[in-house]
Amino acid sequence: MMKSLSLSERLGYAGLIPFVLIGLAVGIGVEGSAELFKLYSVLILAFMAGGCWGVEQANPEKIDNTLLALSIGAFLWGCIAYFLPINVAVLMLLVGFVLLLWIEANPLFKSAYEESYKKLRLILTSVVLAMHVFVFLSTNYSA
Repeated sequence: MMKSLSLSERLGYAGLIPFVLIGLAVGIGVEGSAELFKLYSVLILAFMAGGCWGVEQANPEKIDNTLLALSIGAFLWGCIAYFLPINVAVLMLLVGFVLLLWIEANPLFKSAYEESYKKLRLILTSVVLAMHVFVFLSTNYSA
């Protein structure tokens, strides 16, 4: 029998739907879809960076100033990416998501997150990164 998904898992997977649908729209050339993909990506990157900030703030005795600065930096990186052409922005945003995943590999996060969330996060980020690569290829190598 399958275990039912937690609310975090359902919301996480639901958050992938816009990445996939908008990314596919970019692939088939729907007007405005590349800008919408970029916007959604920036918003999710900012949300995830805020989550890292929250974990760090909730554990002041274990806080690492470098990780704190990198969390803020990921948010600012995404803001800058928003104002750049899509082919540059999607690569920058991809780097931002990888940076957040790297931050979450720190022992502070390993103790803050349950194993099921770590697995979920890896799955979600993998799909997000794949969609960024797809959008990059679609916007640079389409006919």
